[in-house]
Amino acid sequence: MRPNLTKKITLPAHLPRTTPASASPKLRLLARLALPLIAVFTAVGMIAAPASANRRQDAMSWALRQRGCPYVTGGTGPCGNGYDCSGLVVAAYAKVGMALPRTTYEMLDSHALKRQTGHPKPGNLVFFGDGHVTLYFWRHVVLQAPVPGENVQLTRWYPGSSWVPTGYYKIRDAGNGPMRGMSRWVHRIITRYHLRIHKNTSLRDVAAGG
Repeated sequence: MRPNLTKKITLPAHLPRTTPASASPKLRLLARLALPLIAVFTAVGMIAAPASANRRQDAMSWALRQRGCPYVTGGTGPCGNGYDCSGLVVAAYAKVGMALPRTTYEMLDSHALKRQTGHPKPGNLVFFGDGHVTLYFWRHVVLQAPVPGENVQLTRWYPGSSWVPTGYYKIRDAGNGPMRGMSRWVHRIITRYHLRIHKNTSLRDVAAGG
């Protein structure tokens, strides 16, 4: 049986419509300001982020300038006062606004550290046991404040020797610049007001003829 192709289809004269409830003037203003706000923070980020896009690298750069400073037990700098192994690491990350526990034992128990599963990067922490910490530089080279009588230096370790790393760690959020917190704040603000605007509308799907 062939279908009747000549039969006309008549649509209802009036389809039901739904009109979204008008949002308050305050919410409409916030919605209009959202895009300029994003543009402003994007521009600020493009200017500020390159200056310190990676705090791990900045910490390492600062630490490398401490080569030649004396080892002093309990030392946290500046150079004239000397550093011990953890004091050098703590001071390096403090220069980029990141607070770390003072001793190696506290570092290993801290949530601030996360075990490095991939290849280590300059500025990652390299532990030798639980009593000595260094900063990773390149391949088998670390920057460290070694022992009394020696200075802060780059030292190579050799696989198979008695002095080998027992753990590589990274500092949480050390790979992010200062704009990371600002971007999270902007995202929270936009999400909050988007939900408020959505809550003040009555949009719904209506089937024709329903």
